Amino acid sequence: MTSKERMMTAFRRGKPDHVPVCPDISVMVPSKLTGRPFYELFLDGREHNGWTSATYSEAYVEAVKHFGMDGWYIYGGLKEIRSPDAPEFIDQIIDQGDKKVVRRTCNTPEGALTEEEVYYSDEPPWRSEKPIKNLKEDFERFKLWMGPDNWRWEQEYHDRHRIGDHGVYVAMIPVFQDWWFHYRQGGFEQCFMDFVSEPEFMDEVHEFWMEWALAYVRAMIVAKPDEIMLGGSSASLSVSSPKIFRKYELPFIKAASKICRNAGTLSHLHICGRSWELVQIVADETEVDVMEPMEEPPGGNVDLAEAKRRVGKKLCIKGNINTFDFMMNASPSQVEEKCKRLIDVAGPDGGFVLSTGDQCGRDTPQANLFKMVEVAKTYGMY
Repeated sequence: MTSKERMMTAFRRGKPDHVPVCPDISVMVPSKLTGRPFYELFLDGREHNGWTSATYSEAYVEAVKHFGMDGWYIYGGLKEIRSPDAPEFIDQIIDQGDKKVVRRTCNTPEGALTEEEVYYSDEPPWRSEKPIKNLKEDFERFKLWMGPDNWRWEQEYHDRHRIGDHGVYVAMIPVFQDWWFHYRQGGFEQCFMDFVSEPEFMDEVHEFWMEWALAYVRAMIVAKPDEIMLGGSSASLSVSSPKIFRKYELPFIKAASKICRNAGTLSHLHICGRSWELVQIVADETEVDVMEPMEEPPGGNVDLAEAKRRVGKKLCIKGNINTFDFMMNASPSQVEEKCKRLIDVAGPDGGFVLSTGDQCGRDTPQANLFKMVEVAKTYGMY
């Protein structure tokens, strides 16, 4: 089987030739492997002062080949077809030597929106300023930038050739809390204060987002990805609550997974951190096909054997090895033992992808990643 066939078979809860192995290396490990400053990879294709960047998506594919793993390409998307008179963010790139600061300004008829992102030489970028600062005033400006006149997209993915048969091509959309956190100044604390102090206004924000999100899901369906991922890191019970999940996330997850099921496209939900209660809600009340990363303690609270028993007939399970401690500090023999145990409890009858509990850190020993791949290809044979 190719990596793509192997992953898709498991996602459909089938048995491939061996347990797929797809540690979440995301962006830090691939970027480090290139030996280049990270800002050259994350400032995708931009030109500034004579230098032009490569892309972290290309770095990811090269890392997949390097480790011999099954790829999970989440870096593409559909190009938005903007209205000719839509306001745009204009970038100003400030070179500070070991980092680049990108200052963005969008002038709307209701006033300006500003944001700032810092691109480092050895770390992923960080949004140091977000556009929605004054809740109601800035959101009115934000709506002028975002849509709905701009809710049209091209009908094909121009980068899907990059991953090819080395893995699955994933279309990705954030769930509401992720989306709001991305644009709202003040971090999680401010986001949750908005939910509590301005519930009626946040209902309006959520309704606006739902219309956009479902329009985007339908556009992605037309472009035919291998699967659609609903990104929900900020919905984690490490920071949020089941009550908030049911109010803001579950209606969308139900609707989006139903659209995907009716179209014959797989849906895939990512919720990191503490998620066991949400795993059960999703299995019982939605049509989601795959869920990850079902993190183990201490970062999460999912026991993979229990998850297999409880939801394994409904969900493909992808996970769940701790990254910030175990993958960083364990020996290859310890990684081998853990991978074998997870294959024993979650691998029978298929529907399991051996993975990590979230993104592996930049300095994760390569030997530990190679060991994961080795165990899946040998011990994980069906």
